[in-house]
Amino acid sequence: MTAQTFEAVHKESFSGEYNLFLPDGYTTNNQYPLLVYLHGYYGEYISPDVMAGHIPQGLKENSNENQFILACPLCPFEFYWRTTYVFSFINHLIETYDIDDRRTFLSGTSMGGFGTWATAHEFPDMFAGIVPVSGGVSEINHYQAHRFEHLPVWAFHNRGDEIVRYSQSEKMIELINEQGGNGKLTIYEVDSHDADVTYQNIDLYHWLLSL
Repeated sequence: MTAQTFEAVHKESFSGEYNLFLPDGYTTNNQYPLLVYLHGYYGEYISPDVMAGHIPQGLKENSNENQFILACPLCPFEFYWRTTYVFSFINHLIETYDIDDRRTFLSGTSMGGFGTWATAHEFPDMFAGIVPVSGGVSEINHYQAHRFEHLPVWAFHNRGDEIVRYSQSEKMIELINEQGGNGKLTIYEVDSHDADVTYQNIDLYHWLLSL
């Protein structure tokens, strides 16, 4: 997998920092699925180089094996991902690289899981599927769930997560399915917040490509 680290991009449509990983054999004669990963909260600014070392184990390897372009932006805000920032970032990628915009996927952990739910709620037509990990939503109700009626969701959470309760994921998936949507939930019997093991699951990538 070819890594490209961008310290900063400043354009009219997007300004920010991110890491990009192109799959082996990447050519401009093909269109690739895009997987965007939103990181969790670090408490301070970190550089793209440092961020590259915090990408969950298995994410780069499995993305490469399944020919995804993997993009990992840095959150420029202290406590949350702004949905419009993620939207602009993805549009920048689609304009810049050979991406199949019908196969754009979003995932994130913890704060990034919240960002995944929020961005997909705001822009559901942008994505072919989303994977929120250890995340939640600001308000759980049928209106929120209705926005995911036509968007496949596979959520992951630890049952013993004391930072973000697993019931957040459980209730959202329940409501999505009540609306006739395509929601899946995997609960790990683990007493911690960290569910990064999700990205080692090859079935996840096969599921994304099946959508």
